[in-house]
Amino acid sequence: MNETIKKWFDSHAADVIKLSDSLWDHPETAMNEQHSCAETTEFMRSQGFTVKAFNLLSGKPEEANCLIATYGSGKPVIGILGEFDALPNLGQDRVTTRTPKESPGHGCGHNLMASGCAGAASALKLAMETEKLSGTLIYYGCPAEETLEGKVHMSKQGLFDKLDICLAWHPGPVALSVLENSMQSSTALKFNFRGKTAHAAVNPDQGRSALDAAELMNVGIQYLREHVSSDVRIHYIYTHGGVAPNVVPDYAQLYYYVRAQSRSMNDEVLKRVIDVSEGAAKMTGTSTDYELLAGCYDVFINHRLNKLCQEALLKIPPIEYSDENKKFAAEVYRNATGKEPVTELLDTAVPPLTGIVRPMTGSSDVGDVTHILPTTQFMGAGMIGGLPFHHWAVTACTGTEIGHKAELQAGKALAQAGYDAFKNPAAIEEAWEEFRNARKAMDAYKPVLP
Repeated sequence: MNETIKKWFDSHAADVIKLSDSLWDHPETAMNEQHSCAETTEFMRSQGFTVKAFNLLSGKPEEANCLIATYGSGKPVIGILGEFDALPNLGQDRVTTRTPKESPGHGCGHNLMASGCAGAASALKLAMETEKLSGTLIYYGCPAEETLEGKVHMSKQGLFDKLDICLAWHPGPVALSVLENSMQSSTALKFNFRGKTAHAAVNPDQGRSALDAAELMNVGIQYLREHVSSDVRIHYIYTHGGVAPNVVPDYAQLYYYVRAQSRSMNDEVLKRVIDVSEGAAKMTGTSTDYELLAGCYDVFINHRLNKLCQEALLKIPPIEYSDENKKFAAEVYRNATGKEPVTELLDTAVPPLTGIVRPMTGSSDVGDVTHILPTTQFMGAGMIGGLPFHHWAVTACTGTEIGHKAELQAGKALAQAGYDAFKNPAAIEEAWEEFRNARKAMDAYKPVLP
């Protein structure tokens, strides 16, 4: 492990933890991450970065939810991604039992990502200064990953275009490792149904129920599931369904996610989903339209960059979990599942690279970045094995020492990978050669936004 990177983390571990705890204590949903952005902006400026903070949609600095922190000049240009947003209704205390809160909660560990990746960039900056390494380092504080749109907007604005490679990390219920799974493309959209109100008992013949149309659409989607490939996922919620039982609803709305292993397959399934919505409207004498919110791409794996990151990860000492950490994890597991753990809950063994890309049913807007330039994502640590993402147990862990140890280890691995890339520009060229060859047969990247 690079000695300068190690020294930075030895000196600033408490600062990284303080930042992540501040974000954990002030969880914010997608596109509302003003506190997270402000705190991270202050941290990056304290580390000597030039920071531009702004609102991703309006551009206004006084409403900033996104930041770009830059150090250095010239080539190569290496980016490190952090994320800010929390999940609705996953508020939770730092305890082993469920303590429901109406507030958001960091049930995916983005507070750790924002701070751990900020620490990585800061440690790498110090190594660049110490060894007088040429090149540019950029840290991105990204909003709205949970709605799968933040980096899509950033991509459309060209914010990643100058990068040569990009590095990221996401916590997970496994040991820290290099991601070899291709996460799914996804499309988020809302379907609006409009009908006619009437007294549901006296004049039902004069009503046209938008709620009926919404329910028939969902029934149609259940039948559609039988005739799509096994990688496809379609899920939804009702956002509007009427105001009173005795009034025929004239408005209903469904919020859908459509996922598939490739962007092209996603687009094909999406057309069929839209056809179902139109059929439901026709059956009920209502009308329908849809609002496209955003769509992200699948994660595109770069094996050469994976190799560089794997070599960097193996230079980092594994996490040492205390007996208290293990006891906390076991109690959370029991309370979340009602079962005794039978496998390692806080794994630290780094798995070898296989060179095999396997499908993964989750999605991330990091996928868009992977289709623009060579990108690699570390995955793992900060969560308890055997428990799901987007769960109160994750919120509990990401505010404790289990999460803190994960962000410090991931930060060191990211910094080491960036350092190794700066020292070996040939590896960057090889990653680009692989990227260009692999994408020859694919459609050009195009951000999916309204």
